[in-house]
Amino acid sequence: MLVRPLAPGRPGVVLELKVPQRGETPEQALLAAARQVRNRRYAVELVAAGAAPVHELVAVFDGKRAWVRLIDEVLGAKDGHAPGQSTRADVEYIVVRMW
Repeated sequence: MLVRPLAPGRPGVVLELKVPQRGETPEQALLAAARQVRNRRYAVELVAAGAAPVHELVAVFDGKRAWVRLIDEVLGAKDGHAPGQSTRADVEYIVVRMW
């Protein structure tokens, strides 16, 4: 999903939504979603429209549980950052109500 601002210079958002496949952990689904966003370069459209900054997030849903992370944090853990390093986005959100 792309959230494109009405005016240039305003923030834009790339949000990739996933459900884990059979046998896939939420962490694996987060990584796959983050790689998909980067490989398919979804943010390019927002940058071309003048969005600044562009926030890239991935969300994985499993029943009524959801994991939401910034893409840089998902991919950063695979690029030499300390594993288990706590960040503000390392929070598991429990979805109270799904519509």
